[in-house]
Amino acid sequence: MNLRKSLVVLLSLLVWTLPETHATGKKILYIGDSVTDGNWGKVSGGPNRSLTDMNHIFGHGYMFICAARYMADYPEEDYRFYNRGISGNRVADLKARWQQDALEIDPDILSVLVGVNDLLDVYNKTDGPQEVDTARFEADYRDILDRSRAQNPEVRIVLAEPFILPVGMWQEHYTHWRAQCDRLGAVVKKLAKEYNAVFLPYQGLFDKLAHDGRTPKLSYWMWDGTHPTAAGHEKMAELWMQRVGSKL
Repeated sequence: MNLRKSLVVLLSLLVWTLPETHATGKKILYIGDSVTDGNWGKVSGGPNRSLTDMNHIFGHGYMFICAARYMADYPEEDYRFYNRGISGNRVADLKARWQQDALEIDPDILSVLVGVNDLLDVYNKTDGPQEVDTARFEADYRDILDRSRAQNPEVRIVLAEPFILPVGMWQEHYTHWRAQCDRLGAVVKKLAKEYNAVFLPYQGLFDKLAHDGRTPKLSYWMWDGTHPTAAGHEKMAELWMQRVGSKL
């Protein structure tokens, strides 16, 4: 009897001291600006980000919806999702932090949405409507894609089109700003083709939603012309999963 109790105690100790197994599932990284950010990792409104607080780890946007759906539908795949969106980022900002926030994660799937802040840089100039520097935008974008492909030639890339709607500050001179946004989108579409990436036509998505005959007002999908509402994020997630695949 004492021997049996001793064996039970020993087995219990072994169970509690076994090392944790490391995740073997695919790593999926979403990186970009505030649309991806969604205040991920922000605890109690503080400025610092937590990488361990699972209540806030994915933020509250389309990235969260995608991660929740895939993880719930395929627990056996042990997918690992990462949000590295930072509000206000341009493609040059992604380039500056690419080593830490992309290469060190070494994702199997890399999803990038950036461009509206490159447009805002031009918008904020005080001497009237200007032209976006698509050459600089493309060069910086190529740099980050090349670095990821050099690290992992098999990385699957997803490139999302930047977007705006004529709501809020974009209402004035919208035709001009939309043309500039479309120029950035054309660069992203071109790169998607060259890098054999999945292209997400988000501007086209919001254009269709805005004119579907059911929408009461444009701000229903994008409350300030830049940031989607909850409904807008849901539609973004639907398109992401439709184009990338029901299973990763």
